[in-house]
Amino acid sequence: MRNEGKPLKLTVGIVGGAGKMGLLLARNLKDKIETLRIISRDTSRAIEAAEGLGVEWAPIEEAHRNNILIVSVPIDETVAVCKSLGQRMAAGSLLVDLASVKTGIADTVANSTPVRIEYLSLHPLFGPQVKDMTGKRWIAVQARGGPLTDELLKILAKSGAVVKKATVKEHDEAMAAIQVLHHYALLVFSAAINRISSGKVLTDYVTESLEKTLQNIEVMEENWGTIYAIQRLNPHSHEARETFAKTANEMLELDEDAKVHLERAISMLKPP
Repeated sequence: MRNEGKPLKLTVGIVGGAGKMGLLLARNLKDKIETLRIISRDTSRAIEAAEGLGVEWAPIEEAHRNNILIVSVPIDETVAVCKSLGQRMAAGSLLVDLASVKTGIADTVANSTPVRIEYLSLHPLFGPQVKDMTGKRWIAVQARGGPLTDELLKILAKSGAVVKKATVKEHDEAMAAIQVLHHYALLVFSAAINRISSGKVLTDYVTESLEKTLQNIEVMEENWGTIYAIQRLNPHSHEARETFAKTANEMLELDEDAKVHLERAISMLKPP
């Protein structure tokens, strides 16, 4: 299947390709495959996005006519869309979802789609605001592998992506600490600063350090639907929030030894 130096003879359809993440994927994949199609239930959006990228478009009714079908829709819609499209996909084709939570999604899709197709559940650990995938991390939960799964992972690697494989359980446990906890901490910070400031504008006092935090808060506000879905659907999210609240309460009276938590966090999170 591989033909070095030339686009691969594959057709890849991106369902939800007119959305932010779909557009990012389309920009990064279009030169690496022979045919890329933007697919949307909103035909006008699909046409506009496809023309802007110089790729093809297709109505949702034709989505199954691709070698690889990537579903980039809101988390709550992922299972229904994958089940519907998967039933019509040809034997040997590949169905992919990009859900940020895997429990109840990757396992459900795997059990409710035909065994004749491959199925891969991916999670890009970055937002659609990035320009390319160089150095960007992905988690891959491989449910039903095969040649096209291997090929797509090679395409991502060729794009500069770093892919780590995990199980559904491994993914959601890790993301409860990395994603749920991080988002919740910023939500609590936002709520607390509202109370402390009593509505006063604090723009003139914002430090450069807080400017970086503010950028993360703004991204969360722009993507609130996804943020809230992750908090609701990750089965370990309540435990993560509970641990945060308990830890915050225990640390009301700080001493110098609290620095050890910073050191341990850095050693856990920062690459060697």
